[in-house]
Amino acid sequence: MVRQAQAREKLLAKKLEEGLTGKPESDPQYDWSFPDAGNLPVPVLSIEKVSFAYPNSDPLYHDVDFGVDLQTRVCLVGPNGAGKTTLVKLLVEELQPTKGAIKRNQHLKISRFTQHFEDVLDLSMTPLDFFKQKIMSTKPIEQVRSLLARYGCSGSMQTQTMNQLSAGQKARIVFAKIGYDAPHLLMLDEPTNPLDMESIDALARCLKSFKGGVIIISHDMRLISQVAEEIWVCDNKKIERFNGDINKFKLHTKKENAKRLSQHKNG
Repeated sequence: MVRQAQAREKLLAKKLEEGLTGKPESDPQYDWSFPDAGNLPVPVLSIEKVSFAYPNSDPLYHDVDFGVDLQTRVCLVGPNGAGKTTLVKLLVEELQPTKGAIKRNQHLKISRFTQHFEDVLDLSMTPLDFFKQKIMSTKPIEQVRSLLARYGCSGSMQTQTMNQLSAGQKARIVFAKIGYDAPHLLMLDEPTNPLDMESIDALARCLKSFKGGVIIISHDMRLISQVAEEIWVCDNKKIERFNGDINKFKLHTKKENAKRLSQHKNG
């Protein structure tokens, strides 16, 4: 078996030298850069003693108090049902607090990526027609094509009906829209779920260079470790800053997962 492997390795090397075997292609490098929307005075978003409960339900949290500015780089973590997505809905005024107040700069522009991200698209249209008719109607078609291509929507994909595209392809189109909208603040709810590794890395590079604020809900440690500067834990009816850096949080998460797995095995 060793001799066979060595012979195959020599044959492959010879083919490569003679150009009979194509060299592996490098992974695509998408340019997911979001423009700078300009400065706003701090805090751009102020959460003051906020409590919230859905009708006929127990409160999700009490007396939440923090501020958000254009330097914010936060990942919001916590168990399912603890209220992470609800907090984002409060911040964008989709819901109103039971108590307290949420104050926004009147010029603040927020863009969201939700777990139902496809809802912002017209899936009966092609990406090219959607952008040309509804997003960039005053721009030349070459500029529309160029924007879509930067986010990995190129070639025949631009003229394919969006309901025929994969979830990852549709997600790239949504991020192209977010980039064109030029927000001050990004709120991303599980953005890596539909993305491949190249797209996740492109998103991470984009968020690191973005001049605005970022709030992410994610369990993807690959993205968290590249982007987040603070961890906020949503649990036990509170939202609190995790006391430690990303490496400490990764170790804490690993221990908590091992503890839950042990409890599950032991009934």
